[in-house]
Amino acid sequence: MAAKNVDSYIHDNCPWAKLPKQLKELLGNSAKEYEKLIVEYSVRNQLKYKTNIVRYVRSNEEGYYELLLNYSRSHLMLFPYHLSNVIVKGLRVTPFQYYCSMVEDLMIQEKSYDALPNFTAADCLRLLGIGRNQYIDLMNQCRSLKKHSNRKSIKEILPQSPVDITIHSYWIVQTGSILEDDVKNISAEEKAVIDYMIDVGPQTVSAFDTDIIQKLYKRGLIYFDVPVYDNEYTVVPTLDGFVMNRTLGDYLENILYKIFISIDSSTTASELANILQIDLDLVKVW
Repeated sequence: MAAKNVDSYIHDNCPWAKLPKQLKELLGNSAKEYEKLIVEYSVRNQLKYKTNIVRYVRSNEEGYYELLLNYSRSHLMLFPYHLSNVIVKGLRVTPFQYYCSMVEDLMIQEKSYDALPNFTAADCLRLLGIGRNQYIDLMNQCRSLKKHSNRKSIKEILPQSPVDITIHSYWIVQTGSILEDDVKNISAEEKAVIDYMIDVGPQTVSAFDTDIIQKLYKRGLIYFDVPVYDNEYTVVPTLDGFVMNRTLGDYLENILYKIFISIDSSTTASELANILQIDLDLVKVW
């Protein structure tokens, strides 16, 4: 009960000075203990640094996001897409790289595919092309490497680029973190798109040749924002081949399941947020 009470105050960005006396006593009258819980809660719930109380207890924004990313990966959570502008642009970690590292960790620990929570497993399949059968095959290759003392690393047997995805014309193209070396080996057409977006800013996919956009995506030089507006209706298609492994039970997964079972073609994003009593931004992101 105490932990739940503390979480609610952290959620409301309540500083130590304004905590009820009883709650302070439960924390041993230790502001440091409260700060520790703030960081843990913020990382666990993948909160943005600049809009939450964690910014007052962790002075290093980049360090906070590195901690958040490592926690998310080690706990097999979904990539924090709502933080893409920081994770992809700032830390130079794409969803593809994130899941490759996660799968590599699982293989090193010789864990089964069933260790992956449902939504994470579905995202790994979408981006890496690794489902249950592919994972079993990779594990067999991994064991063979160990058995024969092969110097080939696990990284080398994992996918080297994302699988092709269906890219819709209304998606917004964002540039990732692009260094000079990143554009040395790309085509003139690809470089023209990158230069244009650097000069003008994010654009819808419809502004470009989709084949060029697909190539840049697979190189990890761009990512996509999928706009969802308050008054829009969303339909979930028939779930062919949905991955059913296990549930993680964390805050974000619970929200996803709530959205998943509640969404329908007659309810707007704004109405859904009101029904579920959750932040509208969470509905629009997930």
